[in-house]
Amino acid sequence: MKNQVRNGFLTTPIILLWTILLAGCGRGTAPAQEEGEAALIELEEVMRLGDESAGDTVLFGPITQIVVNRDGELLVLESPRSPLVHLFESDGTYLSQVGGRGEGPGEYRYLSGVVIGAADSVYLWEIVTNRILVYDPDDFSYVRSIEVKNDGEKQFNSIIGAVGDGWIMTKSLSSFLESDDGSMTINNDRHYELIKVNRDGSYGTDILGTVDEYEMIYNLQEGGGMNFIWTPFGRSPSWAVDHDDMLYYGWSDEIEIITVSTDGSTRDTIRHEHEPVPITDAEMAEAMPEESLFRELVEAREPHEMKPAFQTFVVDEMSRIWIKLSSPEDAVQAEWLILSQESHAVGRTSLPATVDLEVIRGDYAYGTHQGDGAAPMVVVYEIQE
Repeated sequence: MKNQVRNGFLTTPIILLWTILLAGCGRGTAPAQEEGEAALIELEEVMRLGDESAGDTVLFGPITQIVVNRDGELLVLESPRSPLVHLFESDGTYLSQVGGRGEGPGEYRYLSGVVIGAADSVYLWEIVTNRILVYDPDDFSYVRSIEVKNDGEKQFNSIIGAVGDGWIMTKSLSSFLESDDGSMTINNDRHYELIKVNRDGSYGTDILGTVDEYEMIYNLQEGGGMNFIWTPFGRSPSWAVDHDDMLYYGWSDEIEIITVSTDGSTRDTIRHEHEPVPITDAEMAEAMPEESLFRELVEAREPHEMKPAFQTFVVDEMSRIWIKLSSPEDAVQAEWLILSQESHAVGRTSLPATVDLEVIRGDYAYGTHQGDGAAPMVVVYEIQE
């Protein structure tokens, strides 16, 4: 798949980042766990949403996120450029939209995240306007909004999860900064801070963790044009908040996931050795951009020889971490490694490489299927252990 390039003049640098997911990282002292016995876990597909070939009438654009409440109802967030939040019954019956595009009460123009609280209240994060929109857990009607003000030059980017007394969010400096003479410069200190935000939108100075951004190549053009391109096989952050309000986060260069309580009082690290997956010449050639300018920018950097250790992870209700490992060239299936809090490999499973799991609740795993030219879909699996 070719790298995507974004070009243009940005009056608000944060808009550049609204399509990039953010996360945090840290260091701990837990020992690395060598390969051990791991039970094979079967996942049987039981439902798809958005499958045009099966006659589905609700089709999705690019899916940004899915969440699931205690009743098994699914909320599907489409592209932040043209956001919609769809609500489905647990059996896949379409119910309604949550909110809608616009500028009225409960409406939005730019969404970058949706999370569900312990009591199933729904929270949407509207980037640019810096609002958390709150919706009733029973009828999904709009309740109120909370403004989260930026901290000087640092801007809030995404909402990671809801906790008992607030939310976990990320903030950072923009990728492009304005210098004293009014010209734009590239920010070379690109990392994100994980912050707990209170119910009234206030927050303190304590940082739960930090992590580098997605590996990107940024460029300034004459006349002020700003653009970026994904680094081929670049590393990226992932994160999750579990039912006990524990935060998990890590960077995909290695399997090292930090866990921290939302008050910052406890912290640990889950580690696992992995077998690096090499990048073939054919894969690198396919990943190179077609545009000569961006090809030159990529070629000027030392390329990765190995793929990231993992692609993404999700935490289940037993606080196990399901990690999607990088796959060899032309693999149609991706292996998922399941780790305990003690860094033990307690399970393995495999899924189509185009599937990313996002929620594991009870006996079901919920994910998105995006790629291979097919329309984006939501897929649901029954977990058989």
